[in-house]
Amino acid sequence: MMMMTKRGLACALLALAVACALATMRAQAQQPVSCSTVDSAIAPCEQYLTGQRNAPPEECCSGLRSIHQAATSTQARRDTCSCLKQIASRYSNLRDEAARALPGQCNVAVPIPISRDVDCSQIS
Repeated sequence: MMMMTKRGLACALLALAVACALATMRAQAQQPVSCSTVDSAIAPCEQYLTGQRNAPPEECCSGLRSIHQAATSTQARRDTCSCLKQIASRYSNLRDEAARALPGQCNVAVPIPISRDVDCSQIS
């Protein structure tokens, strides 16, 4: 049986710790996106999306940024899209032009539209 030196053991333990950290980060990055999280994030945008405000408040833009940051995989973007589609369907007075303009108004490049008519299976 070969004896490992202290340095070799330290390197092996460090490699194991790095592998565990990477596995944990991957698992966290692939967490499913919940509609309650998306709903909470987009709620401050309601007055802008329904035409009661001319510009989205900062809380709305912060929520949009958090949605964008959480949707890191194709599946997460599709889940987020489905949530946004449900939210859009709740607002009978949703202004489509405001929904399309929201990412630009907030300066956030979100590839997921807020729309009642989007096909979320086409989101990549």
